[in-house]
Amino acid sequence: MLGRVKISWLGHASFKIETSAGMVIVTDPYSEKTGYVLPYVEADIVTISHHHYDHDNVGAVGGSPQVVEAGGKIVIGSTTIEGIDSFHDEVSGDKRGRNIIFKFYVDGLVIAHMGDYGQSMTREQRDALGDVDVLLIPVGGTFTIDHAQAAEIVRELKPKIAVPMHYKTELSTINIGPVGPFLESMTVVREQGVTIELSADELPAETEVWVMEYLQA
Repeated sequence: MLGRVKISWLGHASFKIETSAGMVIVTDPYSEKTGYVLPYVEADIVTISHHHYDHDNVGAVGGSPQVVEAGGKIVIGSTTIEGIDSFHDEVSGDKRGRNIIFKFYVDGLVIAHMGDYGQSMTREQRDALGDVDVLLIPVGGTFTIDHAQAAEIVRELKPKIAVPMHYKTELSTINIGPVGPFLESMTVVREQGVTIELSADELPAETEVWVMEYLQA
């Protein structure tokens, strides 16, 4: 059996990804101005999709993590991370700037974190993303793609698992939409807890949407 990866949702667009070797990656740690309080977590790597307060609070993460915040490919230990350039809005970044999609190659899995993706997908981005096993995708609109755009991307990329993020919850103070409209357009939806464990040889055959609970501090 291949190594198992643990993914925990820390709220908003922040996830903790732990490889079978014990390496910890944290994506887009946020400020308390989001309404969430980031649980204490130590990490080896922190990825920052862009520099807005709800995505770049590196100081809230314990340990001495290496910060990855640019496009291109980097290898850290047994983990390969690839950054794909994109925009935070539909007008080439004129409203909200640029965004990095991060792909993580861990334990035979390909996990993609879309950050605050806010544009229509280009052929170049589609080719760069390739085959994705787990897609962490914003669905709340306003500052990112909305539920309909997210559903279209899921249908195009056909990940084995799509995990919605960056949507309105009872804690979130940001003006974004709820997850419901996205889920209504998806065929298979499964409720999950705070943490999911995955192995490359145990993935579903067709796309499933896994709705996670966020870990509270």
